[in-house]
Amino acid sequence: MTPDRLALYGGEPVRRDLLPYARQALTEDDIAAVVEVLRSEWLTTGPKVAEFEEAFASYVGAAHAVSFSSGTAALHGAVFAAGLEAGDEAVTTPLTFCATANCLLFQGATPVFADVEAATLNLDPDEVRRRLSSHTKAILPVDYAGHPADLDEVLALSERHGLVVIEDAAHALGARYRNRSIGSVSHMTVFSFHPVKHLTTGEGGMVTTDDDTFAHRMRMFRSHGIDIDFRQRESQNSWRYDMVALGHNFRLTDIGAALGHSQLHRLDANLARRSEIATRYTEAFLELPGVTCPRVKADVQP
Repeated sequence: MTPDRLALYGGEPVRRDLLPYARQALTEDDIAAVVEVLRSEWLTTGPKVAEFEEAFASYVGAAHAVSFSSGTAALHGAVFAAGLEAGDEAVTTPLTFCATANCLLFQGATPVFADVEAATLNLDPDEVRRRLSSHTKAILPVDYAGHPADLDEVLALSERHGLVVIEDAAHALGARYRNRSIGSVSHMTVFSFHPVKHLTTGEGGMVTTDDDTFAHRMRMFRSHGIDIDFRQRESQNSWRYDMVALGHNFRLTDIGAALGHSQLHRLDANLARRSEIATRYTEAFLELPGVTCPRVKADVQP
């Protein structure tokens, strides 16, 4: 087909109906897990959330996993935990969903965009370096299409300049970077559980970290800025709590957590299937004139 025959230029489309963006994959085990919660005493944030967080932290090899009502809320919580506010800047990529930059704006901080590498479409560390200033407080790399960013280079920059690295790994659950699981490398790593992802809670997100302070601040932020959660109040046999910060209601429900925990058991199989599909696309497009396929670096597993 010559370029002028493409639908983009008024030619006949190959198909009348658009291909679906994505479809969630649910099993009877997923449905049973959700039904069990619906028949229990808890629907909102309860024991299933705690179970899911613990299993998720174990899967990625992090000390803490803090769940949220969406990936966007998770990004917002991570930026809050990092202490960004008006007057601060963070360097990130323009090639991502708007939530990556919006989470900075929510806190009054300013996103500063750096260019990406042509091969992987991930942030170029050299471009990040050029955009650092005295106002920079964080770097937000994105693992584009699940391919890990150059995290060691970004972390080296953060160490040199005293910055926090908040990794947007919305598409990268299960990926590995230089023999380390994504979720255990950056200061904070943010995941999304929207139905287009390879693990879903309906809507939801998670932040993993090894930093106790970051984890505490995120748990407080997701629940109205309250300093203790239901488990702590229950163990103390008290309903007393203090609101110590301006937070939000960004909690994940037990319904969503049960679905996510069930799906976590077959995450590796989902990843393998996605890898097969990606390989077929790459092989089909590799020799097409005018098409450049993204490259997978040798030291990562996307």
